[in-house]
Amino acid sequence: MRLLDVMNSPWAILPAQLQEIQNIYLTHLRGEKIDIKGVEDRLGKKLKSEQKRYEINGNVAILPIEGVLAKKMNLFSEISGGTSTELIINDLKTILQDESVKTVILNIDSTGGSVDGTPELANAIFEARKKKKIIAHTSGNMASAAYWIGSAADAVVISSDVTQVGSIGVVATHVDKSMAEDMAGIKTTEIVAGKYKRIASQYAPLTQEGRQTIQEHLDYIYSVFIDDIAKFRDVSVERVLTDMADGRVFIGKQAIKAGLVDGISTLEALIADLNAAGERAIMI
Repeated sequence: MRLLDVMNSPWAILPAQLQEIQNIYLTHLRGEKIDIKGVEDRLGKKLKSEQKRYEINGNVAILPIEGVLAKKMNLFSEISGGTSTELIINDLKTILQDESVKTVILNIDSTGGSVDGTPELANAIFEARKKKKIIAHTSGNMASAAYWIGSAADAVVISSDVTQVGSIGVVATHVDKSMAEDMAGIKTTEIVAGKYKRIASQYAPLTQEGRQTIQEHLDYIYSVFIDDIAKFRDVSVERVLTDMADGRVFIGKQAIKAGLVDGISTLEALIADLNAAGERAIMI
């Protein structure tokens, strides 16, 4: 994702994570360098751009999906231990061709990410169910865009009664730089053709028409999100809207009661059960 897209693009992510990403963007915008060493010290690990690949345990392939979700890897995903949705699609295609694999576990720990690329991955997972059993598992978070992806699996499993799932919704922000430019003695004038070309410009306060345009975009993306969950989970749109998709984070059995999750199991126990079941491939 380009830096200039970060502030205005729609996101399906927990608010705190979005704020962290936008802070990184603003640091770049000010011409400052990210203190990589400081970030590494805070995280207690070296930053690596290489995404974790899948592993195979018996008849089960475990495909990690961690951190901020974005179509491509970049500094944000590097700092947050993120995942490229494009790479996950490629890994999934490779796994589907492996005849020794009977089940794929999507090992998810993510608060969400960019909307761009998420529906494509979710639908790739849904289609993969025609070839192999797909289970989404989380021992941490499966929120927002991460749940969009996880809901496409045959079953969704959490590790404990305190695992967090949900936060179904979409968010976008508008940054007005006009006052900052005034203080710096700068004035940017945009010359455009087309009524809606810069309806929500960052160089002017957000107008009511600009706000409405952004809201319409978000409402449409939200409806796509809802429709996908209904299709993936085989429930009505009304059920999704009533019980699942008001933006709340559900914890443990709350998520099962709401219909977001199918069962509770640790990852290790789930892998063992699937391998023991062999060709019968247990259903949660």
